[in-house]
Amino acid sequence: MKASAVSTITKSLPMALSVLVNYSLLATLGYINLF
Repeated sequence: MKASAVSTITKSLPMALSVLVNYSLLATLGYINLF
């Protein structure tokens, strides 16, 4: 039970990180376009 939960978390971590990076990139691009 514990091992499967850990594997699920480690599998979902890269996806969450890529989503965060994409959002931060979009935010910075939009911020730059304001000026």
